[in-house]
Amino acid sequence: MRSFLWLPPLFVAASFSLAAVAAEQPDRTAAISAGQCWVNAPIKPRPLHEKVEVVLQESSLRYSVAPAQLREGVQQVVTREGVKTYRVVPATFKQVSEQVEVKPEFQRTVVVPAVYEAREAVLTVEQAKTVLEPCQAAGTRYGNSGAMAFCATEIPAREETVMVNVLVEPETTRVITEPAVYETVTRWVVDQPARVVEVDTAPQLATVPVVETVSPEKVLERTEPAVIRTMNITKYQGEPQIALRRAVCDSDLHPALISRLQSALSSKGYSLGNIDSHLGQRTIAALSDYQADNGLAIGAVTYESLELLGVR
Repeated sequence: MRSFLWLPPLFVAASFSLAAVAAEQPDRTAAISAGQCWVNAPIKPRPLHEKVEVVLQESSLRYSVAPAQLREGVQQVVTREGVKTYRVVPATFKQVSEQVEVKPEFQRTVVVPAVYEAREAVLTVEQAKTVLEPCQAAGTRYGNSGAMAFCATEIPAREETVMVNVLVEPETTRVITEPAVYETVTRWVVDQPARVVEVDTAPQLATVPVVETVSPEKVLERTEPAVIRTMNITKYQGEPQIALRRAVCDSDLHPALISRLQSALSSKGYSLGNIDSHLGQRTIAALSDYQADNGLAIGAVTYESLELLGVR
């Protein structure tokens, strides 16, 4: 009878004792019996495979242009437009004679002087006056009182004869009408006025080559579908762990068990080559992939793997 831990060299870098495993995983205990083999193997996060559609290029509008169809031809082009012009026919004149008033009739006022008559007239140049002159009277000559006597003497007026003009007829005015003054002149008058004659000028044409549009350019629109690619996405569930699992001892790995293991892995779609009942690297690699995909301890032929695969 033997009791030992089988640790695959591909996954274990150091030896662990059962006490160390128990110390790291106090909640996981296992009863170990004589003749059993155990491994301390990693449990990787469980991969979850999904198919995701990825839009590599969104749908868009595409345009194509159908060019216009052209046709060559000729066309009459007006190089100089026709226009209406006008010609002026000058006026004609004739000579006529007529009386032209050079000085209009007008009235003027003249003064008729007054008429006087010379006559003699006596003019008093100095009026008569009475003057007092000293004289002797009333005994004043003998008195000593100082009184003096004056006698009044009348001096007659002094006259002169002069010639005076007496107005016979007063000064008046008289209106005199002076006749208009005319001169005979010769002048040219319009016999026939100037006139405008309409003249039509024909347009000038030239023949030039032209290109005509038979059908116009067309812009065609089409929808370019989106480019979608289905991609396999792998997500991982859980955290990496170290687990203690019971494994098949080397002495129990007989060819029949290995053959059933290989058949079960192959039926699950894991490639391991030919079913040759030999536990080689390809079989271990396929088993490790199966264990990783199902959240099992990896790297050894464990009883939990055989049970899940249905291998007895």
